[in-house]
Amino acid sequence: MNKVLFFLFTRGFFRSCIFILKVKSLFKKKFKKEISFYRYFKKKKNYKKKEILKIIYQPKIFIFNFPYQTKKLINKIYNYEMLYLDNQKINDGHRKVYQSKDNLNIREFNKISSYMEKFINKNISKYLQNKKLKLIKMWIVITKNLGIMKKHSHFNSDFSGVLYVRVDNNKDYKGGLKIYNVLKNIEIYNYSRKKKLFIKSINRKQSFIIKPKRNDLVIFNSYIEHSVLNKNSKIIDRISLPFDMVF
Repeated sequence: MNKVLFFLFTRGFFRSCIFILKVKSLFKKKFKKEISFYRYFKKKKNYKKKEILKIIYQPKIFIFNFPYQTKKLINKIYNYEMLYLDNQKINDGHRKVYQSKDNLNIREFNKISSYMEKFINKNISKYLQNKKLKLIKMWIVITKNLGIMKKHSHFNSDFSGVLYVRVDNNKDYKGGLKIYNVLKNIEIYNYSRKKKLFIKSINRKQSFIIKPKRNDLVIFNSYIEHSVLNKNSKIIDRISLPFDMVF
């Protein structure tokens, strides 16, 4: 059945995929959870080309360290002219989280966004059939202790990511980026400094948590649902720069 779904998906027949899974779920409930994957694409108005759909069908997460001076970046974030104004997103369901509305990619943060875009393409394009990604949006997220970001996905992009500027590295820290693995087949690419290459594994758990280190860059398919937990943190603010990219 996976081959049939793949064939229909790459040709944009998302409704047909949903119908097949609804019928299958009458006999096995596990198929019901997979419907959300195809429903995500059904809602998108700009259906992708067949070659792009083939690339994004297999969910991927890339994790590697980004060489950047975070101390200066933190100062820049706190000096951001809109940080203390009422520009936090409204009705997003998050708790104890500051999230800027502004697209930093086109303001004074365009230097880091441009550098990050080049760095990402240099490292992961060969895993995307040599396709290049363009960073279209970036914003600030500051999460307090016990802060929560509810489960969500990014609708208007192909890949999304997070640069972790300040995180809690204590052993008792129970926070992180929670990933919801609907199809139970996410490919994880962890970069090994020692071997100077990505080490691939496949995660088949229904959900799992990524605990990032400072300067970690995590990139994933935009349709992957995720949430954020910041429990038992010993730092005042956990700071990150999320962003969206398109082919």
